[in-house]
Amino acid sequence: MEESTVLRAVKGKVLIIDDAPDTLEIIQKLLHYEGYDVTIASSGEEGVKKAEQEKPDVVLMDINLPGISGTEALRRIRTMNPIQCVIMLTAFATVDNAIQSLKEGASDFVKKPFENEYLIHIVNQGLEKYKTLMEKKKLEEEVERLSITDDLTGLFNHRHFFKTLEAELTRLKRQKTSLSLLMFDLDNFKRYNDLNGHLEGDKVLKRIGEIVRNSIRFNVDSGYRYGGDEFSVLLIGAFLDQALVIAERIRTSIEQTEFQNITVSIGLSEYRDTYDLERFVKSADDAMYMAKHSGGNQIYTNIP
Repeated sequence: MEESTVLRAVKGKVLIIDDAPDTLEIIQKLLHYEGYDVTIASSGEEGVKKAEQEKPDVVLMDINLPGISGTEALRRIRTMNPIQCVIMLTAFATVDNAIQSLKEGASDFVKKPFENEYLIHIVNQGLEKYKTLMEKKKLEEEVERLSITDDLTGLFNHRHFFKTLEAELTRLKRQKTSLSLLMFDLDNFKRYNDLNGHLEGDKVLKRIGEIVRNSIRFNVDSGYRYGGDEFSVLLIGAFLDQALVIAERIRTSIEQTEFQNITVSIGLSEYRDTYDLERFVKSADDAMYMAKHSGGNQIYTNIP
């Protein structure tokens, strides 16, 4: 079988930024043969744009570029992606500039004219470093996600509720918008657990988490397991009447599940200027208490 018909796995993505057509062609062919998917740009501005669009693993960039300098392009690329691997190309006369670029966050530099094997080595080295940093970043993000998530329901946890609420109240006061809070718990859940066992009870709680996620706006509102069989929902920019629609959606969805006699009592409160964080939470909690002690399976709004 001829080499041209063999499908090879792509080793990584490289963006080359250089205004010299000959240099672009040489490096492009060299890295393509090495197994890289190569994109090219001939100015700093074009390079920054392609770095944002293509999301390369490695950027190979000349220091001297038309328009913005390579150093400025480096700053902009690193602002978009702080762990981006950027290798600077430099002539002998601009080695000092290359050293400065290392202080600005470049991973390495290669002097022109370069030996082909050395350039490939530096790019391979940069790729491995970038992969390692990406794995570390993903691991850190996963650790952060787990620290704010309730394992059973997949909703955010109690600690993250207060952190988010504090941030939203700060934003609300600055932007003069609205915020509503739902708090609810399951009616007679202890009896359900006693009759069916805790494993069945866990299935109910997991299902509640799914219903909450499906009832609120993705990446706008947020749902929390407040504790035990109690839940809370922050509705961003929602007035009381809008929040009531979502609360009713949650109530009816839970009532209609496959689990017998599972209903919820929901307390609903809209933020007011006279509230601080604790008073706001208590207003929704008090409304939930009234809903439960009025027979359950209903929504009670806290209207002064």
